[in-house]
Amino acid sequence: MSENTRVVCVHRMTDPIEANLLKGLLQQEGIPAEISGEDLVGAYSGVPRVCDVRLLVPPAYRLAADAVIKAYEVAKGAPPNESVWVCAGCGEENAMSFETCWQCGHCQQDGATT
Repeated sequence: MSENTRVVCVHRMTDPIEANLLKGLLQQEGIPAEISGEDLVGAYSGVPRVCDVRLLVPPAYRLAADAVIKAYEVAKGAPPNESVWVCAGCGEENAMSFETCWQCGHCQQDGATT
């Protein structure tokens, strides 16, 4: 994807290896994907759960990407990530603890989905 392409976060994790695995699964399904934050993992070597590795896709592919990620989580035996809400303003995934979108400032109550 080019630098000018708008993307949204569809999954957050701390493991860059798993992020690359998921990226490959998405690309196999024809979903363009990129990873953000994997370079920071080396800076925090030995410090668990500090880094925020994000899996990013164009907004038009969000639903398809969500389906692939949920299928992956079911296959590995992990419960799907239900602790997030999706901003109706920009499509960004936010933790339930945020009342407003960190990216655009849109309020969670204004049409967000979980």
